[in-house]
Amino acid sequence: MTITITSSVGINGANRRNDVAIIQALINAFDAWKTEIKPLTVDGKIGNKSIYAIKEFQKQAIGIRHPDGRVDPNGKTFRYLTMYLSNDELSLLETSLFNGKEATLIVSTKKIQSFSGLSGQTVTYKSTLPKDQQLVSNYAISVIKIALKEAGMSHAVITSTLRTPSEQAKLMYKNAKLNLKKQYALYGRNGDKVLDIYDSNKEKSESDIISLMEDEIVNLEKAGKRVSKHCVSESSYKTLNVFDIGYNSTKSASKNFNKEKFHNALSQLNKDGYISQLIDETNKSNKCWHIEIIPNNKALPIYDKGSILNPIKYINGLC
Repeated sequence: MTITITSSVGINGANRRNDVAIIQALINAFDAWKTEIKPLTVDGKIGNKSIYAIKEFQKQAIGIRHPDGRVDPNGKTFRYLTMYLSNDELSLLETSLFNGKEATLIVSTKKIQSFSGLSGQTVTYKSTLPKDQQLVSNYAISVIKIALKEAGMSHAVITSTLRTPSEQAKLMYKNAKLNLKKQYALYGRNGDKVLDIYDSNKEKSESDIISLMEDEIVNLEKAGKRVSKHCVSESSYKTLNVFDIGYNSTKSASKNFNKEKFHNALSQLNKDGYISQLIDETNKSNKCWHIEIIPNNKALPIYDKGSILNPIKYINGLC
């Protein structure tokens, strides 16, 4: 279970009691950045102290130069308030609040250093990927940064995330036209049904074929069958981030690119539960690592002085 707020909290926010209480409890967890700020009373009431604490968190913990004192659902401040906590910790907090108690959760300086230890690693989106599809969570980005760190690399490029049925159909048409046989090898039974539409309608125009393929994707979705895990609703995507790291794009962007080390690092993170599924498609037509990550599924490993705390398992075992 991932904790959420239903509406905005803070300046000009809806400030619903349960939402305010969640934000107050989350802010109290951050002892790492607080200096003279006293713990907030978790009473669900917004006031000057809570607004001041939100602003200070935005300024000190996130680095926002002009904080607005407001936390929006799925906004940057809310993501930062939850990104250091596992789903179990967030569930404990929500359950405790529901029962009229306050959970004692601490996000320490050492825990936050796990992120600063990754300052030399960068994850970006391919320039052609639309802004509204740049939805990968901060948590998932940090997991990829850990893989880069372990591989001694600097940069990874996300080439694909969420796709609409229309985009999925266009992609499948384009790739089927290049090599239909490879596409049949890439997709499962449901994808093959869409490719069959392409194969049996080659005499028609491109737009007509894509339209027919899109219709088949939509019909399969209605029947509870997915062509691709990329092709889901935005709300579903937020609970399971599905994305591709492009092989060629990452090779071009990263210093000291090493395919084997990067793959080994991803595999270890998969084995340890930070990545829920990893598929190596670097030797297939789409040349990528297909990755699935549940945001905040497991607290991230802590970095100290630029290296992971379990060097035998990670660094020696992989590099």
